[in-house]
Amino acid sequence: MIIILTGKTASGKDTIKDALLNKYPNLKRVLTTTSRAPRRGETNGLEYNFLSREIFLKLVSEGKFVEYVEYGGNLYGTQKAELEKHLNENLLWRIDPSRAGEAREFIKRAFPKKIADRLIKKLIVIYITALDSVILERLTKRNLPAEEIQKRMADDKTIWEKYQGSYDFVVENVPGRLDECLDNIVRLIDSHVQ
Repeated sequence: MIIILTGKTASGKDTIKDALLNKYPNLKRVLTTTSRAPRRGETNGLEYNFLSREIFLKLVSEGKFVEYVEYGGNLYGTQKAELEKHLNENLLWRIDPSRAGEAREFIKRAFPKKIADRLIKKLIVIYITALDSVILERLTKRNLPAEEIQKRMADDKTIWEKYQGSYDFVVENVPGRLDECLDNIVRLIDSHVQ
């Protein structure tokens, strides 16, 4: 199966992603490619595939990406090879909510019909949410400017309104109840494993 994990900004997606990878040792993470520079402690091929903006755009023009988006002045995307090399494995794919909302469509555009149908059949999209008051508190603790916080929250609302029908499941991550959130996601995954 392919589990797409997405959701609101600061909803706990990366914490949940890490917990799922620990719980399911055979679950492979789809590695995102980015044009941003590695941060201290990040290793190419581990946290991200790091490419220059020029090489990233060259690969886009050659049709090597399934999807990509520009965020914060940097490009982020999924190379076709990342999905192709794991066709027979269970995958965890953490992507932007707007991309997750269009996942089935861009898979159809990126792959031959036989492969696209196979990928789409295996796909479930899980959207992680949290109350706006929780998101506001988390973003404020990150010392982001007020304008950035407002923009992120407004973007979340716009994306939700546009794509909510494309998400298969919505799971709330309530502060202090991460285990409950994970249990809900595990039940969803277990009920869809073939």
